[in-house]
Amino acid sequence: MENVTRQNGGEVVVTDPLSNDHQRGKNGQNGSPDAAVGANGDLTDAGKQGITDVNVSRLARMPVEVEAIRYSGNHSHRGHCIIFNHRVFDRNTGLGERNGTDRDRDQVQQLFEQLGFQVKVCNNYTVASIKAEIQDLAFGTDHSDCDMLAVIFMSHGEQDILWGKDGHIKAEFLFESFQGDQCKTLAGKPKLFFIQACRGENLDAGVTLVRSRPSDETDSGYLSYKIPNTADYLICWSTVPVSGHYSWRNTTNGSWFIQSLVHVLNRDSSHDDLLSMMTSVNRHMIINFESNCPSQPHMHGKKQAASIVSTLMRKVFLLPKY
Repeated sequence: MENVTRQNGGEVVVTDPLSNDHQRGKNGQNGSPDAAVGANGDLTDAGKQGITDVNVSRLARMPVEVEAIRYSGNHSHRGHCIIFNHRVFDRNTGLGERNGTDRDRDQVQQLFEQLGFQVKVCNNYTVASIKAEIQDLAFGTDHSDCDMLAVIFMSHGEQDILWGKDGHIKAEFLFESFQGDQCKTLAGKPKLFFIQACRGENLDAGVTLVRSRPSDETDSGYLSYKIPNTADYLICWSTVPVSGHYSWRNTTNGSWFIQSLVHVLNRDSSHDDLLSMMTSVNRHMIINFESNCPSQPHMHGKKQAASIVSTLMRKVFLLPKY
């Protein structure tokens, strides 16, 4: 039997190590912002202001040919990976200790080092230190010889916020500094985010699927092109935003999401692309994890699904570089 604790702003904590495996171009035309129409007739719901010339400050080097189906893996380095791991919090936050997260930290550090990333681990950082690290990575680091970027954030969370040791930040702060117009040396390259945190206090009881039938069934000539500043992102949350759900963590083995991420990427990164692997991560977590706390019926038999948000325009492969 396991003990489960509900923490304000935190994940659901599972203390029984066996519970998580069932025991088992055209330029637009200038005009009014609420009625502007481009040369090709496109307009937004709020209208749009056309572009009348090329702004040099908005140019960035093209990493691959425009029609390439996969991102380049031919740079000298895989890229930087930063891991924010939060286990303890200042008393005034009212947040409990995240036992089991150091297991997650060690597992993802080993995984991303094996995948060729230059990994930095940041334990129990304050909000100011988190912001300084993100800004240094975005504005003080040259990613020209890197394939991509990875950021892993593990902490307490709520719908739109993530917690540092002494306070919280808006989740969007992690992402916005790496947009194409902000971090030019990552423009056109994958920016990968993996977030283990709650997004609310709801629980998912799941639904049982049964067979409907008694038997099984088997059955480049471009010189330049423009991309959105928000392109090339993959943001993987441990749980879904709808209604705000808890994210489950085992105090011995770590969180369900990070366990699944490490398992699948270790198994499949030599042959599969990352977005496909994240589907497998979700499947692994959904099938293999369920809360087991019969002494607390409202917490018993609960499930969890990850939320995978992608603006990728190509496939991401993590094949060995050498």
